[in-house]
Amino acid sequence: MSPSRVVSRRPARPASLAGALPFLLVALLASGLIPTLTPAPAGAQEPVPPRMVADEMERSRMCVPVLARLEALNSELEPLALRVNRIGRLYEAVALEDSMRVVPFDEASEDDRRVRDWFRADAELAERYLETEDEAVLEERRTRRGELEDELEEAFAAASDQADAILGRDPALPGLAAQCDGAILVRPAVMERCPEGDGSRICAEARSGEAGEQYRFVDAAEDLWDVEQLRPWTSPSGIGPRPDGLLGGGQTSTLLRRGNVQLALALEPLIRVRDEIPAEEAAEYDRNLEEMGFQFDDPRFVMSPALLVELDMDQPLADETIYLLHFGDLSAPAEQVFWTAQADQERPIRDTFPVGEGVLVRLMSGEEVTLTAVRIDEEAEDLQGQPLYQLGLTNVGQAEAVTALVAYMAQGLLAQDLQSLFPPEEGTPEE
Repeated sequence: MSPSRVVSRRPARPASLAGALPFLLVALLASGLIPTLTPAPAGAQEPVPPRMVADEMERSRMCVPVLARLEALNSELEPLALRVNRIGRLYEAVALEDSMRVVPFDEASEDDRRVRDWFRADAELAERYLETEDEAVLEERRTRRGELEDELEEAFAAASDQADAILGRDPALPGLAAQCDGAILVRPAVMERCPEGDGSRICAEARSGEAGEQYRFVDAAEDLWDVEQLRPWTSPSGIGPRPDGLLGGGQTSTLLRRGNVQLALALEPLIRVRDEIPAEEAAEYDRNLEEMGFQFDDPRFVMSPALLVELDMDQPLADETIYLLHFGDLSAPAEQVFWTAQADQERPIRDTFPVGEGVLVRLMSGEEVTLTAVRIDEEAEDLQGQPLYQLGLTNVGQAEAVTALVAYMAQGLLAQDLQSLFPPEEGTPEE
């Protein structure tokens, strides 16, 4: 396994790795755009973001025909999916010469009958070889098995091509379905698009007025803002290879879902191959670890603690221009904000950036993290930012999980795991 294939190589932010403010916030503060933030009155209830209501009504209307098309497509594809899965199991049984993996055979299936007949004929050939020890019999067995495997591969490819052709009839559907998959829908908006007698599952569950088995509903779009799910910080584990060839583990994360908006925050090591980045950038990584007292003694890589932020929403919920991820109440943005993103960019937002000791200490102490959407009026004389809404992450399990992961990175355990996963080649210089 090649280290350059396994190690994450996300680009680092150009800001200092030693805990400086994100570069967008630095620019905003330098230009005077966020000298202060105007907070909501004490005790005031946060209003529902105005765009969310219209957007969610439109989403629900759009999702009715999309989900109905998806239901019909899944019904059409299900037999093919079952056949592809069965062919795979039959192929495995033939390769291992173990019919018990696929019995009983389906007499109505041509694939099953073909494999059943091969097992019977192969058993006869095996008995003949035991009697004669004729090498020609062994060659015949190998030939017949190869021919059957070729036939199964052709059947697999034909079924897959048939499924692809069905999917190709509606190329826009996957993109539309992504906006509906798992979404909480507004029941009245769904009912608007459900004609009388429509037999789709989405319409049937909406008409029932009860919690559906497959779809979830609210009775008004405003109610979505009150639907909140929180996941505590996860327990970190050591790093290890994932099936896709990248590193897994070594991470702790938390997640908030509010309505159909999802915010995730994760702490993880950002590991890069030293020879693949500029020397001055590698030196910055090294200085950052030295200043924090981290032990990382593998000269092949550079490493920094990093945060991964994922904000999944279709478009801004209000008139926000930037998002701030911060500790505290935003009474002192320069000390509290540690990440910013512009609101007018592609969705979903995903960003990984190195963090320094200041952020790590506050996370380890269990300080809650909040995302605030802010509108900045650049034409106003005072250039104040107006908070519009907030998404608050839980701190349940945060202190314990973050402290454990920081210790794993700081005490040399991460470097040891890297050495085990990727032993240095002979001649690799030691530090």
